[in-house]
Amino acid sequence: MKHNLGISIATVLTVAALVGAAAIAPQTFQSMLETIKVSVIGNMGFIFTWPAFLASVFFAVAMFTPVGKLRFGEGPPEFSTLSWIGMLFATGMGIGLLTWGVLEPNYHVDAGNSRDQALLYAFNHWGLLAWAGYLAVGVIFAHAMHNMGIGKPAETLLGGGVLSRINLISLVVSTVIGLSLTFSYAADPLRQAVARYTGVDLDAAIVILVLSAFAIASSTTGIKRGIKWLSNYNTLLALILMTGVFVLSQPLEILGTFARLVPEYIVRYPAMATDIGLGDPERKAWLADWLYAFEAAWYGWFVFTGVFIARISKGRTLREMVVGVMLIPSLFSCLWFTVMGIAALTTGSGDVFALMSTLDDSGVLSVILTLNILLFFVTSADSAGLVCEMLTVRHSRAFWILMMAGLAVVINRMDGDIFKVILSLISVAAIPVAFGVFALTGGFVLLARQGRTGPLRSI
Repeated sequence: MKHNLGISIATVLTVAALVGAAAIAPQTFQSMLETIKVSVIGNMGFIFTWPAFLASVFFAVAMFTPVGKLRFGEGPPEFSTLSWIGMLFATGMGIGLLTWGVLEPNYHVDAGNSRDQALLYAFNHWGLLAWAGYLAVGVIFAHAMHNMGIGKPAETLLGGGVLSRINLISLVVSTVIGLSLTFSYAADPLRQAVARYTGVDLDAAIVILVLSAFAIASSTTGIKRGIKWLSNYNTLLALILMTGVFVLSQPLEILGTFARLVPEYIVRYPAMATDIGLGDPERKAWLADWLYAFEAAWYGWFVFTGVFIARISKGRTLREMVVGVMLIPSLFSCLWFTVMGIAALTTGSGDVFALMSTLDDSGVLSVILTLNILLFFVTSADSAGLVCEMLTVRHSRAFWILMMAGLAVVINRMDGDIFKVILSLISVAAIPVAFGVFALTGGFVLLARQGRTGPLRSI
């Protein structure tokens, strides 16, 4: 208990320092983030992308071998397949797709890329590289928890020493920062929706506080009621939304583009995923802003989402996890960007609410979008609070949700592109997390080979 309390205090102090720096000297804070991102991530971004690429190849092969039959825990799965996929998808990136489904293709086309290339970039950023990382961490934690009887893998796999504590702090800090990004994903479009339909221009801080209240309310209902049912509704609303955009925009063109680009993405995936911009400074700078920044951001989410995936995957086989955690979500992400991207570029819509208003004068799609954003946010925030609670002290979920909200309020008062600011912040914060993930993987392999369930010697 004292150990976990110390982790909590150190995490709070770290987040408080970030909030203070961002509030007192926002320009200096942003410049520092940009400098670290360019110098470290720009030159060493391959430490994020290459391991994720290798993981995607490993699991794609492993599912066809006898290892694919490995089951995590005894008995039948706790949740139905649809609820399971809905929960992991909503937690992993649901709300991000709602926002970036329109934004990213526009960014790339505005930078001079063709529409097809813009979509391929989006596929690479939101497809196999992201979900392979979630899968890898999820498999490690699922096997440790359900087959090896390790109650707290994040501590046990590193021996419970100083290295373990530092790693835990970085994991919780990255989760808090990652969810501050989710607060911003939700707050800005919801604020726009309120202004559009009521004429009231709410401050982003008010929207964030209301969102945190919803998330805390959900946290009192538990996984089987709160997160499960919210995820089911999230998935249904997202499918309705995507179908509506598909039907009302360019359905034949969308189908043709999707059928043409997915095979091209698979063929080009090895080269795109391992690109290091060798000998091309401009390419390196682009990678630092996009591929490396996104993949670093995913690392900031890998542990939080991986722990949650492990928690809800008892009774699943490795083969089921490869299909449900990596392949299906990656394919859906590609479909989502094709539908939303083509519709937005065809109509000249700069954001997702503008797209809904252009396609549907009645406002039905905008209402569905608003509700979908709200529910996706609550699911992600509740899940993140649960994971922070699992890594620190019991009954602290509401506290961690409020910490995420506080950081989001401060960052939303900065100048410039808020999404890019938070993406830079979580990318920088993910640097120690990446090494922590590698260390966890090494500790897991050692324990698994030795057939041990106890901790390694403390470091």
